[in-house]
Amino acid sequence: MSIVRELLDDAIALQKDGLSPSRIGLALTDRWEAEALGAAGKVKRTRSPSGAIELLFPGGEKIVWNGARWNYIPV
Repeated sequence: MSIVRELLDDAIALQKDGLSPSRIGLALTDRWEAEALGAAGKVKRTRSPSGAIELLFPGGEKIVWNGARWNYIPV
């Protein structure tokens, strides 16, 4: 399973558990900080100038969390 799919599945599960979008973001951010992302650190976690958290994957796909909404941006 790709890390992209795993993170999206986690976000959906947290939402089904009743967490608000901001709490989902905090939970996943805690996970991202606790785990190594991808093999040899190839997945990069950055913050955009607007403050959104971005996960940039080697294949060019991206997940963006703006504090209220998730966006998956394919290659």
